Amino acid sequence: MSNTAGPAAKRAWLVAAALACGCSTSALIRSDDAAYRRSIERLKRTRQLVAGSLAPEDDQAMFLQAEGLFRYRFAPPGRGFGSYLAQTAAAAIDLPVLDSLAGALDLYSLRLKTYDGAIQVWETLLVRNRSTPLRPLALYRLGWAYRNSLADGLPGGSEQAFDELRAGFAGSPLAPLALEARRAPWKSMGRATAFSLLPGLGQVYAGEVRNGLIRMAIAAVGGGMVIVPSVVAYERRGDLSWSRDWPLLVTAIAGAIIVTTDYSSSYQDALRAVLEYNERSEAEFEDRHPDAP
Repeated sequence: MSNTAGPAAKRAWLVAAALACGCSTSALIRSDDAAYRRSIERLKRTRQLVAGSLAPEDDQAMFLQAEGLFRYRFAPPGRGFGSYLAQTAAAAIDLPVLDSLAGALDLYSLRLKTYDGAIQVWETLLVRNRSTPLRPLALYRLGWAYRNSLADGLPGGSEQAFDELRAGFAGSPLAPLALEARRAPWKSMGRATAFSLLPGLGQVYAGEVRNGLIRMAIAAVGGGMVIVPSVVAYERRGDLSWSRDWPLLVTAIAGAIIVTTDYSSSYQDALRAVLEYNERSEAEFEDRHPDAP
């Protein structure tokens, strides 16, 4: 009986996850997405600045490649039921294809990586051509982009980029903007990751207190579903029987799935919350400084 239950359960999860894909929301950017429209307008403005810099063509191409990654922004779509189902299934049976499916159904996670791509290209540009006319603008962009960075091994940081711009190009109109930008409020991706060791605390750190408290409560319920049956089973270890005590095992397994799913989804959501906090701060800064590139 137990030999057939495992494969049967896996097949059932696969079928359910596949069917749920059809219920997922569209991955396309909506035509009324204000965040995307704003990013396009800023990209057009930057393209004119880059063309007017008279920098070599290769420098301009590299800068705009990074700028396109930096400006890859859109309003977060609601996660489809399929992504949550696949994530829960992956936690339940540890099947790699379901881990992959859970990520594929949520393209918003791609946004979290584009900042690292932009930083990589801008830093490469600055190393290849230290005298490029685009250096002040690249440093200014790096100051903002590093605030949303997740990758290890990148050579700089937000404050470092802004400080280098002010020290090396004091006469540039970007220098006073860099000073103001350095003071703009922001949240750290690294701290959000550390806080997410407790599900929900990363959301609280990013200012989404209600969201965080709900996730903490889910983790507490899931933990209780694991701990209480375990304690009961230990106290009754001498007379346990499957026919009578199977609810203890089922409850503990369900609790473990809830905790695992809550951990993974809370971590991803905390990064989303930090990203949106930082982008709001940048947008507010740009609104206060119309001359900002």
